[in-house]
Amino acid sequence: MKGTDFKLNDSPIQIKGLYKYFENTQVLKGVSLDIKKGEKVVIMGLSGSGKSTLLRCMNLLENPTYGEIWFEGKLLTPIDPYIHFDVIRKSKTYKKMLAAGMGSDEEIIDEIKAKDLLKKFEGKEYNDAIKELEKKHRQDENTTRQDMGMVFQHFNLFNNLTVMQNLTLAPVQLKLKTKEEAEARGLELLKRIGLEEKANVYPSTLSGGQKQRIAIVRALAMDPKVILFDEPTSALDPEMVGEVLDLIKQLAETGMTMVIVTHEMGFAREVADRVLFMDGGVIAEEGTPDDIFNHPKSERLKTFLSKVL
Repeated sequence: MKGTDFKLNDSPIQIKGLYKYFENTQVLKGVSLDIKKGEKVVIMGLSGSGKSTLLRCMNLLENPTYGEIWFEGKLLTPIDPYIHFDVIRKSKTYKKMLAAGMGSDEEIIDEIKAKDLLKKFEGKEYNDAIKELEKKHRQDENTTRQDMGMVFQHFNLFNNLTVMQNLTLAPVQLKLKTKEEAEARGLELLKRIGLEEKANVYPSTLSGGQKQRIAIVRALAMDPKVILFDEPTSALDPEMVGEVLDLIKQLAETGMTMVIVTHEMGFAREVADRVLFMDGGVIAEEGTPDDIFNHPKSERLKTFLSKVL
């Protein structure tokens, strides 16, 4: 379980050494990724490559098994000592290995990480170091979710609530806006997508494209700093895909930071600043749309593109 020494930077999202297991199945294998403010990142790959799991880990709909996720300088996950070399050095395991002459500082740290040697009881100095990091950096995940919107493949609208109630529920419940303020914002967003006449209807009366556009503006109703899109068009009939992609393109033009899992390659070429190709739980290749689509390096990516383009 190797990683890199942690260094905080000014990227809104930092992912460090992320692993995810579902029972005995390893889905993510040490993913590290920085996402800059205003960047549009598209993630693509075959089913089972780990792309949706990575996205769901970003706002803790899935809890990573190992690794850390940082959002605007605040830690969303528990401290992972394998990422903090100064913490490893305070452990009993490290001190014993160093005293026994089992290698250089770097070799011992690599050995501890690779063999997952840290145990539950590593001494007061080690435990105090972890507590200090937690106290200094840890942030409540619900606070972060207010700033990181999520749009799902299957809309996830509340069918027993009207469109307006769907838009206003979270801002009002979290006391971010009064009911009147939330409704004014909701109407503004509905007008923006040309669906203001649907404010008082129920989701069951809407087309798939309308539901997804409502789901997008529901995320916007929280005034997020980042929006995550998990295959937002894959559940839509082909004739409805365009209206949803057009709305996402409009959002991209506003400077919103966006991470998008999608199979829409033409959309990725047009909107993305950076494209990530995931394969087998790792980021196998990344670059600009021109790099990925016109100059793929690996045979795996070339084969993938030959099937989807």
